[in-house]
Amino acid sequence: MRARVCVYGSINTDLVVYVDRLPAPGETVSGGTFATFPGGKGANQAVAAALAGAAVEMYGCLGDDPFGRERIASLEKTGVSTGGVRILPGVASGIAQITVDAAGENTIAVAPGANSLFSADGIAIPRPGPGEAVVSLFQNEVPQEAVEALILRAREAGHLVIWNLAPTLARRPAAEILQAVDYLVCNRNELAALTGRPVSTEASPQEAEDIARGALPFGVRSLLVTLGAGGSLLVSKDRAVRVEAFPVEAVDTVGAGDCYCGVLSAALGEGRGIGEAMRRGSAAAAISATRRGAQTSMPAGSEIEGFLRQRAG
Repeated sequence: MRARVCVYGSINTDLVVYVDRLPAPGETVSGGTFATFPGGKGANQAVAAALAGAAVEMYGCLGDDPFGRERIASLEKTGVSTGGVRILPGVASGIAQITVDAAGENTIAVAPGANSLFSADGIAIPRPGPGEAVVSLFQNEVPQEAVEALILRAREAGHLVIWNLAPTLARRPAAEILQAVDYLVCNRNELAALTGRPVSTEASPQEAEDIARGALPFGVRSLLVTLGAGGSLLVSKDRAVRVEAFPVEAVDTVGAGDCYCGVLSAALGEGRGIGEAMRRGSAAAAISATRRGAQTSMPAGSEIEGFLRQRAG
């Protein structure tokens, strides 16, 4: 069964500088190389899901400028439907300024532009057809109030709802919103913002699980935490699922988390179990980290299959 995924979120252009090391505050690091890539957490996840084999519909906002026209073209080139993307005259499209060091770590500063004007008004949530499953996928680079309104509509329409809390929360959502989400996805930093408890990179899997369980009383149904090299962890009221990461030589980690979320959504939309979906997301994120750029690093479904077969052998 081919997955159908609706993605609501940001669309950016990434302006990336590659340097040997990240600059300290007030410091200039020179000698880097520059590249421009399509980006934005929503668009990244849409492309990842589409390349993994899903039928993807993108909902977002762009300005009527060269960056906006380029992003429509790049999304459509990967097979993402852009009928839900609004073009706003007189508004700048979103950009992200990204610095990446030799180890693949990064810092990111975002000018949201048209993304900040994203609204739930006028968006008709599609109803699943007979026997059809639809996944709605959300992030936090557009206004949280719009995301929360659309989450409730997607739940009412019968979608499987996934909310990636990246890059951060403006405020903790109400229990009603969290209960409408099937899978809430976050990394260490976003988990700390949600629970008020920091998760160090040295934390054991059990420590991470204990902290993640601290979010369940807020109304979270299933919390999926990505831990980088520590793999990923799912906790709910009655179970915990852990999936190991795939070690790779990282070149650029920009977009790896988005790759995970997009492929996870495609896998769940195909009817795969959550453990298998997490494993496919981890494999895709590992492949992504070996390539430069966000959307340009996303693997095709056949690459994910080949990677998993190779690692299984």
